[in-house]
Amino acid sequence: MTAGFDMRNEIAKLADRIMEPVAAKLAMHELETVVGRIRCTFEQFNAEHVTADASFEEMAVSVMKPIQPMLDEAEFARVVDRLKGAMAGFCQRSNWNEENVANFSFMR
Repeated sequence: MTAGFDMRNEIAKLADRIMEPVAAKLAMHELETVVGRIRCTFEQFNAEHVTADASFEEMAVSVMKPIQPMLDEAEFARVVDRLKGAMAGFCQRSNWNEENVANFSFMR
């Protein structure tokens, strides 16, 4: 990894990107809470080995559950799908570095 790479910062950016499509619909407190939950989940993944057979869909729904009432069905499904995909990609990494983080192109 390069000297300037900060995994916690990259996880924070990823969490923000996951929520971009619905951020305007949420109060600041609600958005900060769910972004914090997303960051916590990825930081746990970073600290522990999570296998590819983990139920990322169930985890994503659980993380997003507090904001479900504020979103319509399609919006909720979209952020769950974005989170699920990011989780799967994050946990399948072998040599994690800033190039891998940049490859989350679906989040841009």
